[in-house]
Amino acid sequence: MDELIHVRVGRELKRQMQKLIDLGLFSNQAEIAREGIRNLLLKYNKEIVEALKNKNGKNIK
Repeated sequence: MDELIHVRVGRELKRQMQKLIDLGLFSNQAEIAREGIRNLLLKYNKEIVEALKNKNGKNIK
């Protein structure tokens, strides 16, 4: 089941998000938020794996 979170963004971020929606790149603000969160998690997960490889000298996948 999906979980609901509330996020406050400033006017400028909301304006930029609306531009992406108007261009047809996203359907709504929630879609933009989900994509952003997914990208951040992928980025940091890769960094964590690399840090563990460097720390332990092991081949972690």
